[in-house]
Parts: sequence; C-alpha cells; structure tokens
Amino acid sequence: MHPKLSVICLTYNHARFIRQALDGFVMQKTDFPLEVVIHDDASTDGTSDIIREYEKKYPQIVKPIYQTENQWSKGKNIWREIVFPQIKGEYVLYCEGDDYFTAEDKLQKQVDFLDSHPDYSVCFHPVTIKYEDKSQPDEIFPSDSLLKELGDMSLNSLLRCNFMQTNSVVYRWRFHKDSLSLLPDYIQPGDWFLHLLHAQVGKIGFLPDIMAVYRKHQGGIWAQAGKSDLHYVNNGLPYLNFITKVKEQFGYYNEKFSLNFAKNTLLALLKHKEFEKLKQFSEWFPEIYTEAIQYITDQIDAYQKAEFERKHKQNKWRKLCGRIVKQHKTTYYFLYIPIVRIKHKNA
Repeated sequence: MHPKLSVICLTYNHARFIRQALDGFVMQKTDFPLEVVIHDDASTDGTSDIIREYEKKYPQIVKPIYQTENQWSKGKNIWREIVFPQIKGEYVLYCEGDDYFTAEDKLQKQVDFLDSHPDYSVCFHPVTIKYEDKSQPDEIFPSDSLLKELGDMSLNSLLRCNFMQTNSVVYRWRFHKDSLSLLPDYIQPGDWFLHLLHAQVGKIGFLPDIMAVYRKHQGGIWAQAGKSDLHYVNNGLPYLNFITKVKEQFGYYNEKFSLNFAKNTLLALLKHKEFEKLKQFSEWFPEIYTEAIQYITDQIDAYQKAEFERKHKQNKWRKLCGRIVKQHKTTYYFLYIPIVRIKHKNA
C-alpha cells in the first residue's frame, strides 16, 4: 500500500541511540500506512546491525539504505542525491538517528491537522531538549517566551529564528512537484533551509503537545556551538553558505549577525592554521571575507584608540595630581600622616 507519510532518518555511528529512534517510529498508531526510509552512512559501531533487526521485524515499515563507504565525507548531498528521490509519502518528517518520538499518536495528530488545513504546508510542536551529560536540566523548545517574542509563525519569523526542532516537523512535501535543485549543496543547518522552503508555499501550524526529544550530546554536529571555536572550524563555511543561499532564495540578510559569524570563523581558522579552509573562504565568499577582515580591522583600530585615550587620560590625571600636591603641600601633608599611621598600626 502506498505510504501516506514518509519518515526520513539519517544515521551514522548511533548504536547508543538508534533503537530508541526506531522504537519511536514503529510504535506509531495511525490509520494510514507509513514508511521509514533510514540511511546508514557506513557506520562502524554496529548501527547497521540494529537496523537490520528492525528491517526483518517490520519489513512493511523499515526501508533501509546501507552504505559501504561514507558518502558524507565524499561531499555527497545525501538528502538530494540519495534519500529524497526514494520518498513516496504525501507528508514527510525528518528525524536524526539520535533523536526520538515520545508519543504514539504524534504522526496521526500532525497528519490530521494537515489533512484538515490544506492551506498549511508545515505542522510542528514543542520538544524536550535532553542533555546527555546532565550538564543542564531538560528544557522545552520553543519556549513560551520565544513564541511570544516572535509574535507569529510566518516565513518572516522563521527567517529571523529557527523556532522548529527538526523531528517535530511534518511537511506537506513540495518536492513531488518542485525540483530538488532548490536544495543547495554544502549548507548547515539543512533542516532550517527545508523548513523555509516549505513555509514559502503555505502556512505554519502549531500543536501544543510535547511529543519528541532532541538529544544533545558530544557527538552531535552542533554540540560545540557557543562553547568552542572548533564549531566555527567545522561548521563555519557551510553555515556561511547557508546565509548566502537564504539571501539568494528569500532575500533575507542579517548583516550584523553574518559579519560577526564570519569574523569568528575567520579568527578560528587562523588560530587552528586551517589555511585550506581560509583559501576556500576567500574564494567562495569574497564579499563576506573582505567585510570580515575590514570588521576585524575596525575593531582593532577602535580598541587601540580606546587604549590610547585611556592611557592619555591616566597621564593627564597623574599630571593634575602632581600639580595639586605641589600647590597644596599642607593638604598633602595632612593626607599623608593618616596613611603612615595606618601602616604603622598594621605593622
């Protein structure tokens, strides 16, 4: 039977997590057929063996793609070139192999919403963010305060902030009609771009139920975000490409944020002597590269000017104090005596 919904799962070395993800897929209670297209990118930790167990047990649902060589490291656009052409469902959800569902009626609720709201192209809900190392307590995303700050759930709001966690989103799949060439190569975060492409052709629907978990752990792509300059080394260029493609496709460009991100990427690449990536930066994004260098230069100039003025003020103050002491020796004497007494007393 033709599936109404396709779950896409990309996984690599997720042996610790993949069972929970697969259990979340196969536990779904729906009145429609679904498929799980799971792509294992030549895992080396036994992930593929676990997937084979589920493939054997649920052959009508689990539709695996096993790689013998890692495709991501070869620069392949796994979504566009390998997985998305396999999709049969009217609706699509994407879930990484280290995240999972917590409600057995999640997909039914989201499909029911989209079926009854044909002018909507996206349906999402809040998720629990779970920190594997227990460094922080669980939290809900998006928070009520973030939703209030956004004001609405439109394409314009989504351009400013990605308020939809990946495994919470069901799309009315536009690529049964539109070309997959709309999906650019070498971008991160790709899920945000996918949200934008679907919000471009319909409204965004929101269900208040918390029905999935986004897991934060050291092996995650965004684990170092905001914590280490290695985040910029590993993800800086694809994110700059994301910014560039968003500007081309949607006409949105946050100059202040983009310059700051480009500056941090440039400094991180210099610090870690990633000269090949620096060359790529200058060749792929010449305008941003030039702006980043000018931005850093301006900051250095401003810092040096501030330091000069600070030292100049200090020198002026010292000279002024010297004149006061010379002109008011009596005052200086009465100030000096108590200090001597205090020192003598402490001794």
